[in-house]
Amino acid sequence: METYSSKKMLADMSFCVFDLETTGGNQKKDKIIEIGLVQIDNLEVGAKKSFLINPERKIPDFIQKLTSITQDEVEDAPTIDAVIDEVLEFIGDRVLIAHNSSFDIPFLNSVLERLGRKQLENKGLCTNLMTKYLIPTLMNSNLNYMSRIFNISHQKAHRALDDAIATAQLFLNYLNIFIEKDIKKINHLYYPKNRYELDLCNFKKDTSEHDEIVAKMKKIFAPFVITVKGQNGIILFSFPCTNKENEIQFISERIKDLEWQTISIKLSGPILEALIRFNHSFNKMDEADQEEAITMLRQNLIGDGTKEELKAEYKEELQKIKQADFVLMNHLVPEQFTIYPLGALGIRQGLIFRYPGHDKKLIQYINSKSNRKKAQKLKEIHFPELLQDLVNLYMAKNLRQERELMIFKDSFALKNKDFFFTQLDKFIETNPNKYNYPEAFI
Repeated sequence: METYSSKKMLADMSFCVFDLETTGGNQKKDKIIEIGLVQIDNLEVGAKKSFLINPERKIPDFIQKLTSITQDEVEDAPTIDAVIDEVLEFIGDRVLIAHNSSFDIPFLNSVLERLGRKQLENKGLCTNLMTKYLIPTLMNSNLNYMSRIFNISHQKAHRALDDAIATAQLFLNYLNIFIEKDIKKINHLYYPKNRYELDLCNFKKDTSEHDEIVAKMKKIFAPFVITVKGQNGIILFSFPCTNKENEIQFISERIKDLEWQTISIKLSGPILEALIRFNHSFNKMDEADQEEAITMLRQNLIGDGTKEELKAEYKEELQKIKQADFVLMNHLVPEQFTIYPLGALGIRQGLIFRYPGHDKKLIQYINSKSNRKKAQKLKEIHFPELLQDLVNLYMAKNLRQERELMIFKDSFALKNKDFFFTQLDKFIETNPNKYNYPEAFI
């Protein structure tokens, strides 16, 4: 919920985003070759400056290739001592922002120390670290990828001003998120862990209205799991919502009837992921709630018919699932995927991986889980019969339609890896990530 106070609090702050390109990562030996600086005032990008710097030494070939800054370009550029006053004046007393501040700020301070100057005392924020707090399941937080998923123009990676501008735009995205989530204290910018995750929303009884919670659910763009807790954190109710109107009505009525203390909403991405999360709280619910939830989900996810009729209809697919070893699906985050052993559908048993990029990691995971299963050391995850039948029927329907889930035997992946990855490519092509996360968030 955006409020004037949170927006004004952040709008009153002044920031300077900066990026360094250097001859290497050694603060004692390496030198700056380019500095990019961007001011942010009143939640808008303001003045920009950049400096090519003569490092007075040879730029390594791999740095020239990485940055496209050649030795010839810096030969006539000023040395760092000639521009440092202008750099420091531009920064002023602003909060420093960098996408990897643990490198940029100490490196700049090492240069100041070398020049016999006072080190910076400005407060600093790292958008890379902030990313890991706000999107904890993200496997890659480099600036190129973050620019892509937030639709930020970033054409010249590893050029200081372009990196600084892209970082500024990413930081402004995050400031808007903090405003939307109604940040109360500036200190939360520096330590946002467990407060502002983009896939999570929490409500407390004494500060939340029923209509506010229902309105929030109606705006959510992806499947989610809602968990309702009472005194001492006891789970009273849970539901894996697939964004259907009858489900939200069901949840709304139950919330009204319960003496709840906290409510959490967690985005899941694929519906199967929501069902897996739902299993952790299913047995703690009232039996009538269990039956009504399963009946509603079966109708919404699979179609009309009794459990027996649906089992008969999907008999062939259910048999294939019984014989398979793994299920793979999109993750909530773009370009990420999740895989689970079918005999251990539990959150801690799965693997989140990037593809392409984590090809070897995926094969190692499949091999490891298969070996543990053969040695009877794979921890099985128990599902109550009502929920297990629903999960199996949902997978069976998707298997028939060749969508959302890729279900396969371990031998399929391990004995012919090239063919496995060809099939994985086809699966990804026909099942694109549809969640628009994290650009869209709770």
